[in-house]
Amino acid sequence: MKQCQYCAKEISYHEMYCSKECEQLSDEYYHRRVKFQKLISICYITGTVALALAIFIFPLVNIAGAALGIYGGFATGLITLFIPTATDNIIQKYKIKKSMTIVRVFGLVLVAVGIAATVLLFNVIF
Repeated sequence: MKQCQYCAKEISYHEMYCSKECEQLSDEYYHRRVKFQKLISICYITGTVALALAIFIFPLVNIAGAALGIYGGFATGLITLFIPTATDNIIQKYKIKKSMTIVRVFGLVLVAVGIAATVLLFNVIF
């Protein structure tokens, strides 16, 4: 059987969504994804670069490395939590609803990295 593109319920082969609600939620998801695409890309790129630099700078300059880790963790984590956008491959495999949950879990992990970097910064300072 074919599955609903939003919630993954089984539907007939003539339909794309199981209900009007799923269709509306799916349209909102894709609209939000297009609307915030540039912001998401900028946050992901700067956050990833900051995390990579934090790994290499922390042994040399503790405060700068921890500060970069804080920015990288929170920038990527918070944007992922508030605007969860998965790749098309993940959406195709798990459908939109489950893929948003998966992406939010990754966002929580990145926020935890930011919290850990904050703790490291306070340990270095005090």
